Amino acid sequence: MRIGNVKVQLDRDGNRTFNKAGMHDFLGRFVRILSDAYNFNFDLEGRIHRIDGFPSPHSWDWLQRTMANDWIYYDKVWTHGGIPHPASIIGDAAWAVNGRTDLPMLAGHKGLDRDYVAKAFVAFDALIGDIRDWLRDRPAVHSESGTETASAMDANRLWDFLAKAAKHDREHLQQVADKLHSIHGHMRVLPPDTIHVDYRVILVKVMDGCVNDCGFCVARGEAPFALRSKSDIDRQIDALPEIYGSDLCNYNAVVFGECDALASPLLEYAARRSFDAFRCGASFHLGSSLFFFSTNKTLCEAPDSTFDMLDALPFENVYVNIGWEAATDAALARLGKRQTAAEVTAGMKKAGEINRKRRKVKISGNFIIAEELHSGDIIHAIRDTRYCGQLYLSPLRGACSGRKALNDLHDIRRVNTDVTVHLYTMQRM
Repeated sequence: MRIGNVKVQLDRDGNRTFNKAGMHDFLGRFVRILSDAYNFNFDLEGRIHRIDGFPSPHSWDWLQRTMANDWIYYDKVWTHGGIPHPASIIGDAAWAVNGRTDLPMLAGHKGLDRDYVAKAFVAFDALIGDIRDWLRDRPAVHSESGTETASAMDANRLWDFLAKAAKHDREHLQQVADKLHSIHGHMRVLPPDTIHVDYRVILVKVMDGCVNDCGFCVARGEAPFALRSKSDIDRQIDALPEIYGSDLCNYNAVVFGECDALASPLLEYAARRSFDAFRCGASFHLGSSLFFFSTNKTLCEAPDSTFDMLDALPFENVYVNIGWEAATDAALARLGKRQTAAEVTAGMKKAGEINRKRRKVKISGNFIIAEELHSGDIIHAIRDTRYCGQLYLSPLRGACSGRKALNDLHDIRRVNTDVTVHLYTMQRM
């Protein structure tokens, strides 16, 4: 439908598999408003989710907002210094640039600080102002061609949606994020495997903090290590659907916080309750996924029955991420990681066995890379343990160049075709 020169498309269905590799990379169900050069994609509750329409040569790029009210700049074609396509480096078709924890090869990427990004935000603010004017004045609503008046039913649907959108200016969007965080708190870093669902996850905290206090870590929460009670888990799960509202259909994935969810005795309870309460099986997106971190110690101590339980969950995929960080005692000590190389070896062996045996449980691991750390140590650990599965490499902030990160990535990839290796792109909730 049209109001003046502005077009509103109420029933838009995007990609159902989080694929951003083709021309059609809009995800989920959304409402699109086309105004001037911009495409504004809103979620079904009237909250801005994505903005397209940058001038050439940045016309492949877009902005995307999370429910935590973080804006991320997506760039498909950044190749500064001959960097390969992002799919070969991070496992996704676009760089997700947040300006906080970006990979070293993205140094110099202005991302959210570019002048045309500021203009896009100004255009969004102006659109919200226009919508409020329309709600007051109720101008004529026409068909898409602009030649016919829209039916009363269609016009009423349009006004109902615009009334939602009118509330969600940038100040109110932050208030929604604040309310979300009042329910479950923050999660400083999402597990790397959440890239598979474009970081579109619903957070439930089954525990807080971490038993480790590694000096390099940016993932550990502010709260001390503690397991959350059944009543607190219920409180979160009961409150979250109200925040997401009708847009809940755009979510098929849950992440458990924080750094050692596998240690929670309520893991199965929380998983089954979340799957049902968030209607993950009825999502617009295909499949459903559960993500969480575990310490290596908890992984090694977990009996087979724990993984039988995870395999029996209603989620189609269960991703568990382990922080191994380094493969020698000297490197672990340098990083301040309180575990031994023998413990890392044991964890990698067990993870490889689980990945070979299990139907839906997938164990991935993280290693730190830096100028003073040798990729050969990780290569030896892979060979010695016969690890198979996904590995993520995290460049140590301020201590790893883009060239070093790419060289280590390619060196480790040559080891074994049973191991998939990518760089860790860190987002938060």
